[in-house]
Amino acid sequence: MAAMAALAAAGPAVGTNIADVDIDIVSQWQRERLENVGAVTALNRSTASIMRQILDDPASPYSGLRPSPDFMNDVDWASMLARTPTGAGTSENALAVLQWDLGATRARPDIDVPVGAATGYRDRFVAASTRKADVDADIFWHMLDLTGYRHSTRAAYYAVGMQILRAQILATAPDRRAAIGVDKELFDRVMLARHLGHLTSHDLTYLSTLVQHRLIHWRVGGMASTGLRQLPVAFRIARVAAAYRDAEGYFMAAPCQADASPADPATGEGQDDGTRDLCFVAATDRAVHRWYLDESRRQASYRPRQESSHRTSLIAAVMAVAFPLLEIASMVEVMEAAIADDMVTTEVLTVEEAEMVSERADLLTCRIPGMP
Repeated sequence: MAAMAALAAAGPAVGTNIADVDIDIVSQWQRERLENVGAVTALNRSTASIMRQILDDPASPYSGLRPSPDFMNDVDWASMLARTPTGAGTSENALAVLQWDLGATRARPDIDVPVGAATGYRDRFVAASTRKADVDADIFWHMLDLTGYRHSTRAAYYAVGMQILRAQILATAPDRRAAIGVDKELFDRVMLARHLGHLTSHDLTYLSTLVQHRLIHWRVGGMASTGLRQLPVAFRIARVAAAYRDAEGYFMAAPCQADASPADPATGEGQDDGTRDLCFVAATDRAVHRWYLDESRRQASYRPRQESSHRTSLIAAVMAVAFPLLEIASMVEVMEAAIADDMVTTEVLTVEEAEMVSERADLLTCRIPGMP
């Protein structure tokens, strides 16, 4: 079976390669391609074409990684490595960073993600997904308490927003927080809330803005609390939602075996009716992100006889705004469009070339249902 064979493919040791931070291989690689082959050729590649080179079996959610994609033989890859800081600029490390940022890696406990005793998470699989998403246990469980499993995809979105805010609070001197809009009182208020009704519209909008900013702007390379490289925010949200699904438990057969490989036949490979859950820790971030989008739609369609509060409706409205951004976040074309804006500022791209990048992304995203 292709998926099971893929699981046997060796991944990087925990903490190796993907511990590199403050390096943006996607942006640097795009710069080199523009310089070496020009805008038209550099932009003539798709998400599918890149993933076909990175993944052993792009059709499988459990695909292993190809050790030497063809693009590593290109001139622009070599020139990109030459300009990458010493120590991180080996071809192996650059490839590992690219695989991580594009969502090609998995979350197997103590294989892909350090978990140890899983303290605070109650389960090793829950811990693996949540730690890869870089969300602390207290935030993880509290946001679920506020929404319940029925709205766990929304809980995941706000959990990442709360973690972003916590990181900002820890990184900012108390006397500077108000001046730059870091709201510790909001963080404390949310953590003390007993139900959604205790949250204000300002609380929800503030947290959503933190997340949306990171969906719109390509910013990678930060260090997670695990010491590993931080995932792009869309994959972080999806991983938290997957952890909530694992925490909820399974009525029938669990989708994973104890060794973090998919149980058979409940593998979620698309060979069934689409209702079986993925073995999330064995799946790539991209596969978990696809599941998250489907699960978000399913949860949004739920209409109880007595819809709860105005606050629940407000969350639904906020998520309706954010959802299109979450849908397109994993597309390389959209990542490149975000990068192109910065390249205009630094005069790597002309305005006309940047518009070409954006137009290509627009052509793709306008086909997505719900996009304006």
